[in-house]
Amino acid sequence: MQDLLNSKSNNEINLLELSATMWAYKLFIAGMCALGIVIGGYYVLNADKQFSSSAIFKLDQEKYGMSIGGELNAIASLAGLGNADNDSTLPTDQVAGRVFIQDLDAELNFQADSYFNKYNPNPIDPIWKSLIKRAIGWQKSSIDVQEAIWQSIIKEYSKNVVLNETDGGSVKLTVTHANPQRAAMIANSIMNKIISDKLIQKNTEQDQRLTYLSNTLAKALNDLEVSQSNLKEFALENSAMPLKDFTVENMQLDALREKLSRTNELYEAVAAISLILKNKTTDQKDYLLLRQKFPIVDRVEFRRIMGQNEIISTWSWPAVSTVDAVHDTLSDRKRSLTSKINTSLKNAERSALALNVYAKLERETQVAEATYTVLIEQVKAQSMIAGYRPDKTVIYEFASAAITPSAPKRTLILALGATLGLFFGISLALIMALRLGVYYSKKSLIDGVQARFAASLKTLLPLRNQSLEELSKMLMKKSRPVLRDMAVEIHKSAASQVVLTSSRTKMTSNCVARALASYMQSNSTKVAVINFSSKAKKLDIDEKRLSVRSFDITESLNNISVLTPRGDLSAMETLSHKSFWNEIQSLNSTYNLVFLCSDNGDAISLLSALEGQVVLHLTLARTKKTKSATLAHMHSLIPIKGLLHD
Repeated sequence: MQDLLNSKSNNEINLLELSATMWAYKLFIAGMCALGIVIGGYYVLNADKQFSSSAIFKLDQEKYGMSIGGELNAIASLAGLGNADNDSTLPTDQVAGRVFIQDLDAELNFQADSYFNKYNPNPIDPIWKSLIKRAIGWQKSSIDVQEAIWQSIIKEYSKNVVLNETDGGSVKLTVTHANPQRAAMIANSIMNKIISDKLIQKNTEQDQRLTYLSNTLAKALNDLEVSQSNLKEFALENSAMPLKDFTVENMQLDALREKLSRTNELYEAVAAISLILKNKTTDQKDYLLLRQKFPIVDRVEFRRIMGQNEIISTWSWPAVSTVDAVHDTLSDRKRSLTSKINTSLKNAERSALALNVYAKLERETQVAEATYTVLIEQVKAQSMIAGYRPDKTVIYEFASAAITPSAPKRTLILALGATLGLFFGISLALIMALRLGVYYSKKSLIDGVQARFAASLKTLLPLRNQSLEELSKMLMKKSRPVLRDMAVEIHKSAASQVVLTSSRTKMTSNCVARALASYMQSNSTKVAVINFSSKAKKLDIDEKRLSVRSFDITESLNNISVLTPRGDLSAMETLSHKSFWNEIQSLNSTYNLVFLCSDNGDAISLLSALEGQVVLHLTLARTKKTKSATLAHMHSLIPIKGLLHD
């Protein structure tokens, strides 16, 4: 609660005050929780019941593919003919498909089931909607009734048929329906159809695979025969060893090229000698240059051709005729070698082409043989599998009619009702507490008032509505520390008038004033008590009654006097007199202390009349009853110096 009397602004939530507030409204909050539980129970009892039935089964997920093992299996896998990986996915798409649902309709007749077929061909619109449609001229469009029915069936089917995978890899099929027997029948029918469709699909795949392998095997055999025939025809037309022929031709071509290279060296050297002889520069220097440029001139082969001495250390220039004859001979030899090289090159190219064709035919034959080998083994395996078709589908649990409904969830709805009741109860309690504006804890009350003195009224409750004589006896028997502390505060104050106010407390301010007066009276201290509460009883006029100034003494004991204004006016009405404060002050000549008492709304009037005067203000407040605004108003009129709370 916000502290209205605290001069410092504090926006933090006081958890103690919040807890005390909720505790104060505990019965209301408990009632709201009970109301929430009752509403939830009513909903549970009147809501449409839904029953769920479950069937558990495990499908045969094994793939009967091209299993032949070993290296051939690796080859088949590369060709796309090997085993496929097993999958364990749920048949969700199959079960939720329209084709599947329409096939089931022949057995289960969803169109006649009002739980699945919720299409209404003649809906009745609310009055407000029909009026709006009529005002805007709405024309209802034509609808394909059969399509609308099937869309409604598929929608409800998708909501009420659920597939899940268990921890063991099995399929759990759950069907919800208003009729438990109908739910069990639908679940079993769906399970049987899933198993049947899976078995038919597997057998069809095996038959198609065997047919495909048989056709592929026939084609592979034909390709093998064709490739072998082509290889045989090539061997007859060309050679059975084209690689050997190609090697021989290459070796001959290399030898001819080597001879041509040697002939070119000899030819160039002879041409150089012929040029030297024609220039007639046949000295030793020319020989050395010739030898440096053409080292072949010092070789035995060259000297033999030129008819020279084979000893390298001697050299003689040959005759011009000899040089010309050798030059012509070498020229003819070059031409002859070039022609042979061209012929050998053509033969080598022809051998290379033949070798390529032979390698291609041989490779095709090997591929055809490998394909045929793989397929013949696969056909053997598939032929054996085709005769043995095991079904590894296992049914662990058939759906049975549910005993208790699966929806609505009773415990959940009751817990939700209690939670909502608790939430709304707390919310309404806080709203009411905020509107009421009272303190719910003694600590917040004391902190809010910030009085110099604060004490509990609990020990003073036995003193209520007691006469002065009884009060004197009770105080003598048992001391009241609260009265002592208040007396100390009063003596410390310079005021001779003490105002006691209360706001909706168990004990009135007049009772406290009478008890305090009984405690403080002595031979040196005379005390007067005036009750300004409008609920105070009006006494009959008695001329023999003692009076002090303008007040009559209604009750007295020792040095205590209970006063009331003289005349027909009540004590509360005297506040309007201009001489009110003067009359109160006139009592100081007779009494040392004057207690002015007032309760509830009258307290505000009394404090307003005393505003600005030197008085000591003591107030009585009660948690959960006294409003913070009332205390704030009192405090603004006359500061509160003492607080008594209960």
